[in-house]
Amino acid sequence: MLNRVSTRTFSLSVRWLQTPHSRVAAEPFMNGSSGIYIEQMYESWLHDKSSVHKSWDAYFSNVHAGAEPGQAFQSPSIFSQGVPTPHATLAMRDFKEVQPSTATSVIPADDLTRAINDHLKIQLLIRSFQTRGHNIADLDPLGINSADLDDTIPRELELDFYGFSEQDLDREFLLPPTTFIGGDKATLPLRDIFERLKKIYCHRTGIEYMHLTNYEQQDWVRKHFEAPRVTELTPAQKKVLFKRLIRSTKFEDFLAKKWPSEKRFGLEGCEVLIPAIKQVIDQSSAMGVDSVVIGMPHRGRLNVLSNVCRQPLSTILSQFSTLEPTDEGSGDVKYHLGVCIERLNRQSQRNIKIAVVANPSHLEAVDPVVQGKVHAEAYYSNDPTCDRHLALVLHGDASFSGQGVVMETFNLNDLRDYTIHGAIHIVVNNQIGFTTDPRSSRSSPYCTDAGRVMGAPIFHVNADDPEAVMHVCNVASEWRKEFRKDVIIDLVCYRRYGHNELDEPMFTQPLMYQRIKQTKPVLEQYQKKILAEGVADQEYVDDEFSKYGSILEEAYESAKKITTVRNRDWLDSPWDDFFRDKNPFYVPPTGIDKENLEQIVMKFSQIPEGFNLHRGLERTLKGRRDMFHEDSLDWSIGEALAFGSLLKEGIHVRLSGQDVERGTFSHRHHVLHDQKIDQKTYNPLNDLSETQAEYVVCNSSLSEYAVLGFELGYSLVNPNSLIIWEAQFGDFANTAQCVIDQFISSGQSKWIRQSGLTLLLPHGYEGMVQNIAVLGQNVFCKCVMKMMEFVLMRI
Repeated sequence: MLNRVSTRTFSLSVRWLQTPHSRVAAEPFMNGSSGIYIEQMYESWLHDKSSVHKSWDAYFSNVHAGAEPGQAFQSPSIFSQGVPTPHATLAMRDFKEVQPSTATSVIPADDLTRAINDHLKIQLLIRSFQTRGHNIADLDPLGINSADLDDTIPRELELDFYGFSEQDLDREFLLPPTTFIGGDKATLPLRDIFERLKKIYCHRTGIEYMHLTNYEQQDWVRKHFEAPRVTELTPAQKKVLFKRLIRSTKFEDFLAKKWPSEKRFGLEGCEVLIPAIKQVIDQSSAMGVDSVVIGMPHRGRLNVLSNVCRQPLSTILSQFSTLEPTDEGSGDVKYHLGVCIERLNRQSQRNIKIAVVANPSHLEAVDPVVQGKVHAEAYYSNDPTCDRHLALVLHGDASFSGQGVVMETFNLNDLRDYTIHGAIHIVVNNQIGFTTDPRSSRSSPYCTDAGRVMGAPIFHVNADDPEAVMHVCNVASEWRKEFRKDVIIDLVCYRRYGHNELDEPMFTQPLMYQRIKQTKPVLEQYQKKILAEGVADQEYVDDEFSKYGSILEEAYESAKKITTVRNRDWLDSPWDDFFRDKNPFYVPPTGIDKENLEQIVMKFSQIPEGFNLHRGLERTLKGRRDMFHEDSLDWSIGEALAFGSLLKEGIHVRLSGQDVERGTFSHRHHVLHDQKIDQKTYNPLNDLSETQAEYVVCNSSLSEYAVLGFELGYSLVNPNSLIIWEAQFGDFANTAQCVIDQFISSGQSKWIRQSGLTLLLPHGYEGMVQNIAVLGQNVFCKCVMKMMEFVLMRI
């Protein structure tokens, strides 16, 4: 029932669907699903008259003024197959409200039924392309059908499914408000509607966005892909793209020529990745981003370090030498290294800091580290919505769908103390995982389907269409800025060689690699395109090739003159001078006067005025005060004194983990909850003084791997802070063992990466089962190195 305040209200469900038989016979389009559709439009019209088309605005106004539904509608030219009639001479967009007293011409019931049904069928056709068009998009550069998506066209994407025939192709149809394919036109011939939908949704880009639950977000995506000519690049932009493809392609060719037997995990088959990353950075920088943190696997890393970060080429090439580092640390393979560089972005003319986070071979392990690093950078720079900080995370197709840490990290996205307000994800989808086909590596049609759960739009794009890739990157950057939510780019490509340059892929994928041998590199394809379009001539092309070739040769000669290499040249965090020239045996004063301790304990155990505290906690707080006056302390008071004294000295403290606010053993109670007012809380350690640092204590999601990785990334940003992760029980650290083994215990040795991350691993012999009680201390003792402290304490 629709009862809205108006001069004359009525219910569509009663007036239109339960009318006498004679009226229904004259108004058949108001029955069934059509009636439901019209009722929804009417409800929208009551809220906002501009939310429906002018024709419906006029119709509802006439009915509201007293006209019978069958007489309130006058047919415009669109419903007469393009032939004007005495009662239909205006275009639908110019339809004027007809007063009931002058509504003398009534459209025949059969024509009216056909017009309304045609309009609804057009809307369903458009919605089907918006929903299913990506299923038949031309995404694979190799032209090989995916293991999960065949070339069968869904019936709802065919015109005859809706009863249309060739005779209808030149008929004009009204476009619904849920599409932008017409631009400034309100009507289009069926032929144009169908062709435009195929070009937008079934060409080289597949757009998944109808799973979004927010209509505004759906409409935003539609507008950025459907509007005419929205994907076109200017000649200047095409030249920039071409030059970036030269750098991306010729960098790999140069390494292959100079070191043919070296593993480098090159980018051949997805050379467009470099222009894609640079386009995201350019667009984000222009919209105010000052810092980009990149997490990525090994494939293409050297290319990113050279052509995105602009790490000196000679420094990169020196990694192919047999020189041993002269400074501390064991070092790591060159395709695991990170870097942090600040430089001028030439497109936006703004300085930007770009960090590539070092990571091990464990795919996707770096994802939460990146998120934690970005969250911390935003925190310390007072950027709570991350408008100036961006996480750009690269994935492989098999690992994105196969590694659970991807989903664990996604789950942190909207949690207050973990959010980075959206990351841009680029999946380098080379349609193979080492030697495993997609049919054996995932159970879903797309490798990106995990992103649907989190409400991220997913843009699939053919990597051999560089201009389509650039448009997708622009839209992804704008989406993240507009909605502060994740977005996924599925860059469908191929891997020209094996898993590494020494691997033989024909053993396991013979047909795929026969096709790859016949496929021209994207640079060659795009060069041919811009020459044909007249964007550039052969002289320009030859000159650009020559310029970059000279740069590579000069860097190669410079690299041969390098006699020493340093691990320190690959730092990805700002701790490089923190321990330099410090006496390792110096112990700073750690004592605190008793008055200061007493003030912390009293604040920690007081009940704020007007706060309805649980009676059991009143006894707990009183016990803390009494214990302090008796010169005795328990773990909870000692912990509070440690945190509180640091906070008063201006040291930021962050405690994260499952149930840490109360404490697994109900011992902490750092966040007090009002018993009568929902969500009213009090954190006493944030109420010590006006000049103290902030204490962040936050219950995490039920994850160890992602949350510990997040806190590690957070700890990399500022050495003058105390960052703590607490396991619910000490033994639960084993589900985060990858972070402990690959990042914490060995990170400084491999990457000169320093972190003050502290792990609290509570355990004790309380008569419980072994796996919960004893922690497995031997595992951590084996990890101990000279810079890693391991303290055993029993609660």
